[in-house]
Amino acid sequence: MTQAIIDKNDYLTINKEGLDFVKIAISTTNMDAKNLDDINRVLKDEFTLKNLSKNKQIHSNIVNKIDKTNIGQIIDGDAIITNEKNVPLVILTADCVPVVLVDTENKAVGLAHAGWRGTYGKICEETLKSMQENYNTNPENVIAIIGPSIGSCCYEVSYDLIDKFEKLLPNADEKIYEIRDEKYYLNLWEVNTQILKEFGVLKSNIINMNICTSCNYDRFFSYRKHEKTPKRIGTFIEIK
Repeated sequence: MTQAIIDKNDYLTINKEGLDFVKIAISTTNMDAKNLDDINRVLKDEFTLKNLSKNKQIHSNIVNKIDKTNIGQIIDGDAIITNEKNVPLVILTADCVPVVLVDTENKAVGLAHAGWRGTYGKICEETLKSMQENYNTNPENVIAIIGPSIGSCCYEVSYDLIDKFEKLLPNADEKIYEIRDEKYYLNLWEVNTQILKEFGVLKSNIINMNICTSCNYDRFFSYRKHEKTPKRIGTFIEIK
């Protein structure tokens, strides 16, 4: 299946077979996704913003379902799912990994905020489990997108954290960290890819955008590079 990252200046989107029933937008530094005025300025003609639903992110592996009873609510958690049309979801990041999950068969979607804590808690797996329970999602029908976030080129961590993730994924078929100049660099992209594959998502359906926020700090907010900036990248998805 062909795929392409489309740059619309204020945000990026993905063109791939199977995604024609959703709208996806990943904001750049031209928009602070914590600012509703910014969101409206950029996305008012693209998304049904009156129904925008999101989490109060707490670095957990909690998954929340949005349905007709709670559209627009803000709920503690770090993943969010829906099968409602015209109900945009958003997660906020600035180095943490945003993961988009699209069930192409049953027309359901999910977003996961996967910092190291959420990733260690297998938040992508928890999101897929919730989609299975609520929408009968088969992981083989899921397209996953790993959005702009800090890459192993820049994400220096302690050996203790590397050890935790090696124990979490003893059967990983790709290396999940690098060692350079006696320093350890964790690859959260690969960790989440391994978790997705272990749960049954096809490797051919996992799109890693390969955009490091720390390297590309001119285009994307980076908590590390921008000295703990409060501004955030927004990853939005809406079923048409």
